[in-house]
Amino acid sequence: MTLAGVRSWRPTIAQSLLGCTAVAVLTFICFRLRLNLATTGYLYLIVIVVLSLQGSLISSAVVSFIAIGCLAYFFSPPIFSLRVSGVFDVVALMAFLTTSAIIAHSVSRARRFAAKALAEIDERKQADEVLRERAGLLDLTHDTVFVRDVNDVITYWNRGAEELYGWTRQEAIGRASHDLMLTIFPVPLDDINAELFRTGRWEGELVQVKRDGTLATVASRWSLQRDEQGRPLRILETNNDITERRAAEEEVRKQAALLDLAHDAIFVRDLESRIMFWNRGAENTYGWTAEEAIGRVSHELLRTRFPVSREGIDVALEENGGWEGELTHVTRRGTAIVVASRQSLRRDEHGAAAAILEINRDITEPKRAEEALRHAQLNLAHISRVTTMGELTASVAHEVNQPIAAALTDARTCLRWLARDIPDIEEARAAAMRIVEDGTRAAEIITRIRLLFRKSPPKIESVDVNESIRETIVLLGNEATRHGISLRTELAPDLPQIIGDRVQLQQVMMNLIMNGIDAMKDVDGMRELTVNSGRAENEHLLVSVSDTGVGLPPHQADQIFNAFFTTKLQGTGLGLSISRSIIESHGGRLWAAANAPRGASFHVTLPIQ
Repeated sequence: MTLAGVRSWRPTIAQSLLGCTAVAVLTFICFRLRLNLATTGYLYLIVIVVLSLQGSLISSAVVSFIAIGCLAYFFSPPIFSLRVSGVFDVVALMAFLTTSAIIAHSVSRARRFAAKALAEIDERKQADEVLRERAGLLDLTHDTVFVRDVNDVITYWNRGAEELYGWTRQEAIGRASHDLMLTIFPVPLDDINAELFRTGRWEGELVQVKRDGTLATVASRWSLQRDEQGRPLRILETNNDITERRAAEEEVRKQAALLDLAHDAIFVRDLESRIMFWNRGAENTYGWTAEEAIGRVSHELLRTRFPVSREGIDVALEENGGWEGELTHVTRRGTAIVVASRQSLRRDEHGAAAAILEINRDITEPKRAEEALRHAQLNLAHISRVTTMGELTASVAHEVNQPIAAALTDARTCLRWLARDIPDIEEARAAAMRIVEDGTRAAEIITRIRLLFRKSPPKIESVDVNESIRETIVLLGNEATRHGISLRTELAPDLPQIIGDRVQLQQVMMNLIMNGIDAMKDVDGMRELTVNSGRAENEHLLVSVSDTGVGLPPHQADQIFNAFFTTKLQGTGLGLSISRSIIESHGGRLWAAANAPRGASFHVTLPIQ
């Protein structure tokens, strides 16, 4: 036998020796007092019971056999002999042996059950302590955390539960949760318990009555804890108070319901973009009924195209509380519509985001009309350029004729230098170079004229304002000279470029200069037209065209920019109107002012690149 085996038998040996000693002492006393066999046997049974309670079944058996021997030797005639002569004594000894065996077995079994029960109690206490320690880590959270056993008695109650329900920890622990707070369940409690015991967990929303009688709506999570044998021990319940959020959602829903008769599409969505409310205007606009729309994700239902990223809109909602812009949605019928969208973030009493109210107005037809108007304005602008160039046919012909005539003169000169007896090659080369320059200048004039006649969509590019002014003056210089008008420029050097359509901006300059020339045709006295350029405030350029003509019509300085308003006998009244729309489309401004003592000035501001 090993040393460990010997050590394991030590308690049994010691208990056996102790029992035998007790039997020996008891035997001596009973023999001296001349007690009979029955009385002595009864006293032996007491020793065996005590020993069974303290020792093992083996030690009890050993002591029982020794007690039988003592009874037979000292108390059953003939004494001092193990032989038993009387039938009654044999029966008594057998009864003693049977009784001692039953007592030893019963007491031993009771001891095992008691030890197992104590172990289970110990295990539960340890598990409760572990759970209490883990729950203690959540004592600083605002969520409600409490533990209840399978009989619904609360065994743990954290600080969050104290704050929400109003019951202190001392008041709550030991009480049944259904007595402490009345709970309204979304489904029968039996169904919840069935799911809890089947899956080990349950989640849902509950409405609970607090200590002060008010209601709290909580998002509840239940977790069933089991022991090693799989038997249910306790339920951990974590509740998050969402009363304010649900109240805010309900308030938004009520406010949106008041707008159900509006023609605009109005809907409410939560922070996960799930639709919570869908008015009749939204049904008419998008084709989805409220029953079909509510609960679905908005951007998947409408297949939205955003002008910016969705994250950018979310940031604007969070920082500014709202966002406005144009969105493109696809309706149930598959058609794309453009909406003017206004979105506002709704918050609860604590300032936490609760929902988003979105109001969308269908502007598809106005956008189409706007696009048609833009095309019409482009056509009018093209017609205006063609008309102006038609009026300038003589001037344009003169501008083109000048370099052509100069080229012909240089060609004749070149031929003369080559026809000499000794050709002067250098002079001929110089004349040929002048021919190339004159031809290039004529080609540039024709190119600029073709651009003004060409009908094409706007081309956005960097534009040098001073260069555009010089090109326009080249085309209109002869027209001014023909009417005895002095045309001069005061252009600031090193001006930054602007972004725009070169042809449209050149058309504006042509309209303003031609108006100045027309205003001075029949004026006696000085006829002078000045074009200035320079910097203005707020990162803008300023271009001014001033004349000494008849001036602006009295009290009608702003009406001259209205379509079809004209002071000319044969004017269309579209030039200045088109010019203002072009400048405004470039982010600038066009206005007029009277000059002293006579004449008018037109001013244009354009944003710098």
